Amino acid sequence: MTPATNTQIARFARDLTEMAGEPVTVDEIKGCYYAFGSELATLRIFAKYLANGSVTNSNVRVGFSKNLNTHYFSLGVSNA
Repeated sequence: MTPATNTQIARFARDLTEMAGEPVTVDEIKGCYYAFGSELATLRIFAKYLANGSVTNSNVRVGFSKNLNTHYFSLGVSNA
C-alpha cells in the first residue's frame, strides 16, 4: 500500500472533524487511518460512517487506546 500524502490526510481530517462536530487528529498507521479525539467525537464519526451504508465493514472500529490515553476511530484501507 502506498502511504497517504499529507494533503490526503489533511482532507480526511477536515472531513472527519466536520462529521464529529469538533476537532480530531488524524494519522495513518500501518495501512489504517486513525482519528483521535473525544469519545463523543469518535462515536459520532462511527455512527455517521455506518449511516452511509458501511454496516458490514469490519475495517471500521472505535475504541480507547490505553497507551495514548485517548479514544479513536479507525478505518482500515487497502489497494484491493
